[in-house]
Amino acid sequence: MRMTKSRSISSPAAAGGMTILEVLVAMAVFAMVSVALLSTMNNQTFGLQRLEEKTFATIVADNQLAELEMRQTIPSFSWNEGSETMVDREWFYRYKSEETQDDSFVAVTIQVHATKDYDDPIVTLMTHLYRKK
Repeated sequence: MRMTKSRSISSPAAAGGMTILEVLVAMAVFAMVSVALLSTMNNQTFGLQRLEEKTFATIVADNQLAELEMRQTIPSFSWNEGSETMVDREWFYRYKSEETQDDSFVAVTIQVHATKDYDDPIVTLMTHLYRKK
């Protein structure tokens, strides 16, 4: 018959466990990684919202250009202002024309803004329209 010796475990390291310092370091690393991940997700969400806003503002600008082309009118050389509701939001736009070197064409600038102050455009669309004589 064989006899086995029993060992007494005197330290956590000998038992294969982690010391309190190792646990604290692991928690600190996890906390830093979590903060970085949350920051990245927040930036992605903000970027997606900004992209959505620019997309709808571009559609508003395209709509105004289409209306100008359908009416076959050349805008005045001063800003013409208006608003349009799309996706439960009011968009403020303005457009004007400018002379070009070729008398057959006029340059048209359309801006779309989030507020009626017209201070910081979300989108600026620039194109040329043919001027019928």
